[in-house]
Amino acid sequence: MLLVEEINKIKSIFIDTAPIIYYIEAHPEFGPLVKQIMEILSQGRLTVFSSVLTLTEVLVKPVQLGREYLVVEFINFLTNGLCLVEIDPIIAERAGRLKGKYFSLRTLDALQISAALSVNVDAFLTNDKNLTQIEEIRILLLKDYLS
Repeated sequence: MLLVEEINKIKSIFIDTAPIIYYIEAHPEFGPLVKQIMEILSQGRLTVFSSVLTLTEVLVKPVQLGREYLVVEFINFLTNGLCLVEIDPIIAERAGRLKGKYFSLRTLDALQISAALSVNVDAFLTNDKNLTQIEEIRILLLKDYLS
């Protein structure tokens, strides 16, 4: 099944950090897949979430490389295009419980999944195969939709 077909079946999605980087930096392989989601968002048919942690993660490399234009582009995209979830004690507690259940889950990933669960999204888009073990939310792995 195509990613766009999957996305057309849902009303909301949480996007992990890597797909956002692929979209903004026009990754040749994965960028077009994420662009399909953004086109559906622009048509008002999909609510797209991410978290404030994504903002932190996407800025690291552009800052290290002195690419201020990318810093600005990421900030504008995340703060104007998506619904950003803030991390609160309830999300942090749920993340701890997820880490307790899934031993290989990184803290940041547990927080992202927990943030997604807090807003009851229909799916979580990532390219991290490790997250496919999560049972609490539907995980869409970008790699699975390459043709």
